[in-house]
Amino acid sequence: MTAARRAAALAAAALLAGGCSQVVRVKATGPVGQGGEGAAARYLVDKLSFEVPASWTPSGDARRFSAVQPDGLGRVDVQRAERPFASEADCLAQAEAALERGTAQATNVRRHPTTFAGRKGIATEGDQGGWHGWAWGVCDGPVQYRVSFWGATPLREDVLAAWTGLSASARFEP
Repeated sequence: MTAARRAAALAAAALLAGGCSQVVRVKATGPVGQGGEGAAARYLVDKLSFEVPASWTPSGDARRFSAVQPDGLGRVDVQRAERPFASEADCLAQAEAALERGTAQATNVRRHPTTFAGRKGIATEGDQGGWHGWAWGVCDGPVQYRVSFWGATPLREDVLAAWTGLSASARFEP
């Protein structure tokens, strides 16, 4: 693993750390869009579906989904807590606390309530060690999902387009 990939993995892990129990298995729902540079693949982590560029290398197990840009300059991680929290309010409070712990070493951090895929959540954006990242703690009722996206700075156009595509395509399936 290259130093850039290790740094991205550590940064993503920092944002995702704390408060998450077992995560469900990732399921690919197949390619979407047209072939070529703009092609994407749709993935499903429990009820949260999202698109990642087809050229990115996906991996997943019972704990999380990850995909890495071919040059190692971008990374996305998605996970879902196995057990629901007591309530949506408790879920949101736990998401905020985990994001706060995860960004303790980051700079230029901005955190605020938001929505992601139409659900309430907490968003964090910041810089860490040559990387710029976004992370969301999102609650589908009492069930928490964590999504993080990192890109090496300065962000390349294809990496920024992947972040935009992930954000725009995310939705909760019935």
